[in-house]
Amino acid sequence: MAEVFVKGVDGRVNISAKTQSRVTNWTMTMTAPVEDVTDFGSDGQENEFTGLSNFSGTFAYETLLADTATTQPLQTIARQFANGGTLAQTTIKLIESAKAMWSGAVLVTGISKDAPAQGLQTESVDWVQASGRLTFATSTA
Repeated sequence: MAEVFVKGVDGRVNISAKTQSRVTNWTMTMTAPVEDVTDFGSDGQENEFTGLSNFSGTFAYETLLADTATTQPLQTIARQFANGGTLAQTTIKLIESAKAMWSGAVLVTGISKDAPAQGLQTESVDWVQASGRLTFATSTA
C-alpha cells in the first residue's frame, strides 16, 4: 500500500497516533557517549561508544487558531507544556518514507511561536528522549 504523505514534507510525523499536519521540517540528533579505552603501552589512543544513544530534535509546523488536536496534536502537547510548566511526554513516529521510520517516547522541552495578526502561525517544538530508546523500522506499520 502506498504511503500517504502530509503536505509540507516528504514524510510525516505522528504524535500519539495522530498525524501532525502542515509539518514544514523536523530534525533529530543522535549522540552516544565516547570513552577512552586505550591500553597502557598502546601505540595510539582508542575510543569506543559506550552506553545508550541519546536522542533530541525539533518539529516545525504551521497552524491556525481554529485548528484542533485532531489535525494538530503537537499544538495540544505544546499547550499542555505551557499550561503545566512540566515536560509533556508523548509517543512519536518520524516517518521518512514508506520504508523508514523512527519511533519512541519523547518529552517536549520547549516551544517557539511566531503568531502574525492573521493567517498561518508557525510553531516549533523541542523534544528529548524520554523513557526507553527510539527505534528504527523499515516499515511504517
